[in-house]
Amino acid sequence: MHVISALAPVFMLVAVGYLLLRWKFADDAFFHVAAKFAYWIGLPSLLFKNIAEASLSLSDAGRVFAVMAAASILTALVSAPVARALGLSATRGRTFIHTSFHCNTAFVGLPVMLYSLTAYPDSDKLIEMASMALAPMIPVFNIMSVIVMRGAVDTAKKGLLVIILKKVVTNPQVLSCLAGLAVAFCGFRLPLALSRSVGSLGSMALPLALMSIGAGLNLRNVRDGLGAACLAAFFNVVMLPLIGFGLCRFGGLTSGETLVSLIFLTCPTASSAYIYARQMKGDPSFAGNVILISTLMSAPALWAVLYFGL
Repeated sequence: MHVISALAPVFMLVAVGYLLLRWKFADDAFFHVAAKFAYWIGLPSLLFKNIAEASLSLSDAGRVFAVMAAASILTALVSAPVARALGLSATRGRTFIHTSFHCNTAFVGLPVMLYSLTAYPDSDKLIEMASMALAPMIPVFNIMSVIVMRGAVDTAKKGLLVIILKKVVTNPQVLSCLAGLAVAFCGFRLPLALSRSVGSLGSMALPLALMSIGAGLNLRNVRDGLGAACLAAFFNVVMLPLIGFGLCRFGGLTSGETLVSLIFLTCPTASSAYIYARQMKGDPSFAGNVILISTLMSAPALWAVLYFGL
């Protein structure tokens, strides 16, 4: 029952966002601003506060980060020959690989952690560990995404390294993680007024982000490349956490570290995959279908992770 209570708020907020747009209670402009706020202000505030006030160090989350990074790389390597075997076009093939490993750790993973780990011993430390693991993982996702999608970019005019650096240094989540690490490293304590203000902004991020994800789900064009989209979603929601679980066992991670790793790795494809597909000449329609299907598939997958992990 606790597992259902933990997951229900996440997917109910996704459903609320979907229904609010379809019932025209809110329009695209509202959700565009809501997603923008969550991306640029809300989530960075949450990450900054969690990291700045954490009792753990970055090294305490090192094994969780290592598993997440290794599992993502291995999944990308496995999905590449599958994309070729399916005979996908170059643009759809790159998008297939990208959507197979880029999971929504921030906008789905963190809410699931906050709602589900309250019944777990040392839940506060696990949530701190999750935030610490995200600090290096976010730029890794950015770097991998650019490398996978680079084929459509005129690298003669704009070098790959420049593109990667721009994606990393302009990512507000990366900057907020670095700022939080700097505060924690220097031993500063956030003033109570600042801590509460930043915390309030951060608490707004998760419901707005989840509702924005729901508003972005599109059922109309789901039949386009349905088989390949389902396979990419399978890689993202099933294959990725299975590889991660094997790495957790191989690396001797604790039950808490394993649970944090698997929650993150079982999250659906990140919404930013659609943005990458648009900006780097991938297949945005296909990316949208994978996001939709993986979101639906992630509900039972996350339930299984929490049921056996808790």
